[in-house]
Amino acid sequence: MNIQEKTPINIGLLGHIDSGKTAVAEVLSEIISTAGIDGHPQSKERGITIDLGFTSFMLENYLITLVDAPGHADLIKISASSLEIIDLSLIVIDINKGPQIQTGEHLIMMESLGVTDLIVVLNKMDLFEGDISTQIEKTRKFFETTRFGFDVPIYPVSAKKGRGFEELKEGLLRIIKSLDISRNYDGDVIIPIDHHFTIKGRGGVITGTLVSGELKTGQELTIIPINSKAKVKNIQIFRQNVNSAKAGNRVGVNLKNIEVKNIFRGCYATDNISAFKLSSIFEIKGNKTEFFKHKTTFGMQVNITIGMDTKVGKIYPFEEFKGKKLKTTIKSHQTEFKAVLVLDEKTFIRKQRDIMLLSRLDLPPTTLRILGSATRLKTHDSTPLFYKYKIKKGKIENPTHPQGIICTGLAQSLEGARKIVGRELVIPFTEVIDTFGTKGAVIVGVEDKNLEIHKNEEVFLKELRSFHI
Repeated sequence: MNIQEKTPINIGLLGHIDSGKTAVAEVLSEIISTAGIDGHPQSKERGITIDLGFTSFMLENYLITLVDAPGHADLIKISASSLEIIDLSLIVIDINKGPQIQTGEHLIMMESLGVTDLIVVLNKMDLFEGDISTQIEKTRKFFETTRFGFDVPIYPVSAKKGRGFEELKEGLLRIIKSLDISRNYDGDVIIPIDHHFTIKGRGGVITGTLVSGELKTGQELTIIPINSKAKVKNIQIFRQNVNSAKAGNRVGVNLKNIEVKNIFRGCYATDNISAFKLSSIFEIKGNKTEFFKHKTTFGMQVNITIGMDTKVGKIYPFEEFKGKKLKTTIKSHQTEFKAVLVLDEKTFIRKQRDIMLLSRLDLPPTTLRILGSATRLKTHDSTPLFYKYKIKKGKIENPTHPQGIICTGLAQSLEGARKIVGRELVIPFTEVIDTFGTKGAVIVGVEDKNLEIHKNEEVFLKELRSFHI
């Protein structure tokens, strides 16, 4: 079998902890990679998936790579990193429990980052004593509230007994054949690195999925952000030596003259570092999921997932007003917003994929923590100038003076009163018309000439002030 002749398809395996994702992967898989089923030592100790696992199997002419992501709430950052490289997803649900909190979080992450194709696997049907048709109907009604809809394909299985998997594979094949996956074979070589290790006598090895370009032996790559250059000695696709690999393939790459201890998840291997932008300040357009019910205030801490890396930063929402950025808050009912993100450290973002995931991992895992997604509008070298309104309060001194409605308190001197002439006032008043006297009093206009104005009635002036964060 020439593995290079197979069409690669990458499938995320997502779901709440203990839904049986890894057991499903074990039944489906034919080839286990070095970062295979619960390969991390702590996974075996704790009995849960704590890192990304990669396995594969064949379906006709397709090489299917399963990306098994952790379901534990504390490991949501690792699950989010898998969405950089998958084409569609299997969401595994314990049929006895139904959708749970992390089921919802994983679905929202998929929606936010553009993973639109999904198969639902109802696992542990060997333990289920109810009516399976009724449970499938309940599951459909749950998915009806999401973008995936009522008609999402659902397959009941038992990983423990190995039942239902032929039907699952047939359904999976139908969906794969219907996909319109576009690969960039001619672009820059870009590999988000998910694991790295050293083989005695061979040197450093990185593993990852080619998201762009064609990789060849002898090629020189740069590992960013550590800026280490290395030459490709050998390439493997699931343990088979190959001379080249294309976008979509999961590869193991043996590199010459590389110190892998400096590499971390979030690094990229590339033949063109200009395909990336390095910054810690991004101006974004965001889409907040309707299920995130928390208010997001100016300067609040958020988690930002870019590619396979999650950084901590602060978000500064703003509204645009006459070319100025006005400080604001993202309301719980709001779905679209603009903001500036300031990360704690600089990170690389791909110029051709400038989407990112925003979350609030400081919230308890019993609530949905995914705020939504964002697209980079521009990158800043320094934080931009923001504006906010300062409210000044005055009061009506004489509402019936022959010269007009007299207000005091908005200014303390004649000079100060002159500076606010023409400024807008909060309704029912319109603007400061003129000064009055020499002690800071002003004449104010009123929107409705027939409105009765009373002495001591409050008048508010909003002044726009600039500030830096």
